[in-house]
Amino acid sequence: MKKIITFTVVVFAMMQTAVGANSALDLKIYRGETDTVYSSKHIVIGVTEPGSTATIQGKDVHVYRTGSFGTEIKLKEGKNSIEVKVNRGKQKASKKFNVYYSTVKKVSKDADTQLELLPLDFYATTLNGAYMQFGDGNDRLGGSKMGFLSPDIVMHVVGEIGDLYKVQLSQNRFAYIEKMYLSRTEELRTRQVNTGSWSIYDAGDFDRVRIALPTRLPYNSYTIPEPNTICVELFGATNNSNWITQHGKLGMIDYVDFRHDESDVFKMIIKLKERYCWGYSVDYDGTSLVIDVRHCPSLVLKDMVIGLDAGHGGQYSGAISPSGMKEKDVNLDIVKRMTEILSAKGATVVLSRDSDIEVSMSDRKKIFKDANVDLMISVHNNASGSPLTKMGTSVYYRQIAYRPLAIVMHDALRELGLEDFGLTGNFNFSLNGPTDYPTVLLEVLFMSSLPEEEMLADSDFRQKVAEKAVEGLERYLLQVQQSK
Repeated sequence: MKKIITFTVVVFAMMQTAVGANSALDLKIYRGETDTVYSSKHIVIGVTEPGSTATIQGKDVHVYRTGSFGTEIKLKEGKNSIEVKVNRGKQKASKKFNVYYSTVKKVSKDADTQLELLPLDFYATTLNGAYMQFGDGNDRLGGSKMGFLSPDIVMHVVGEIGDLYKVQLSQNRFAYIEKMYLSRTEELRTRQVNTGSWSIYDAGDFDRVRIALPTRLPYNSYTIPEPNTICVELFGATNNSNWITQHGKLGMIDYVDFRHDESDVFKMIIKLKERYCWGYSVDYDGTSLVIDVRHCPSLVLKDMVIGLDAGHGGQYSGAISPSGMKEKDVNLDIVKRMTEILSAKGATVVLSRDSDIEVSMSDRKKIFKDANVDLMISVHNNASGSPLTKMGTSVYYRQIAYRPLAIVMHDALRELGLEDFGLTGNFNFSLNGPTDYPTVLLEVLFMSSLPEEEMLADSDFRQKVAEKAVEGLERYLLQVQQSK
């Protein structure tokens, strides 16, 4: 029998009704004890002691090795009386509750309320941590990000909506920035500026592109996979770069060029020699724009620095399964197992956390950037959908350049026989945002799914996940080697 690990002790604080003279079992209604619902399909989830049997509305339901059980029942309109019973040997317990099914759902008066954009006209400079959004949309991951900006860039603020300022980047381009990342200034940016000379050279572990400018301007960057190209758009600039000088042989860059598809948007084209990108950064050195393109690492684990992130931690538990397992603990356990495997292969492993502590997203990114990791993998577990079915595994990436790594990692996890929840791109997760190194997010399984909760509670399964994740990483390195 496989060993089941319980990460946290679940205390059932509830009124229990014992049947007969014997002591009652622990019984908790995790889901379904709802006053009013608006769907006739109703899911009831309970938790009892492992090894028990359970019925809901008189029908036997499967009790998982975690003690979780559940089923979907059909409600009639009006009041429904629901009874849950559990027993193990002579120990028994039951719980009754009522659920009212209404076919008429109240609509909130504020459901369609939307904020309006208010016009403004002033200038502000960017602060540390500033980033641009494409629009004023929002969800649990925030608005869709264009990219981060260096500090001390003068922006023309033309409107506000909620906690966002709308900024004008060029004659026809706009973006949104959180108000907390802008500070009003008397300095103006009222006209286009001319770009100066370029210099390109090998700086050791990276190739550097330096472009002379008279002032700091807003920029955006992205990659094109075929051919492998980095594009940097400079807003409010026109070309006067009459010298583009390459000094010596370059490690990663094939050539550089520029485009002027819009009169006041200067687009820098950086064509790479290889099919795979290992990261780049865009920043200012004084008023010169500097783009650093990382060289390909050795592709041998013993020479590489691998960043591993265990999602959540401290007061942030992440998802909590019906039986009480906390996502933060499952994530950390898998990461520690990956660390052991990678270390045995000679890799240097950098962790965002190695214990149950709280680490901010900005601090996690700083840890990996300061350690100059070759790539980073963040480990999480999901929660949503039906708790009665296997939801599956999924892998996420933000930058299109890092899609190949996500594909290989996704394929590796699927080899465990897991359902496929999908490969997701343009994912607005903070740790997927950096362009400095390849980064992917693994959502191993669903804490909220009863059959997958049972799998995640199994130490043997978590070991297999760690092994498959490392195997996927090794396959990716081999894939890069074979492309050369």
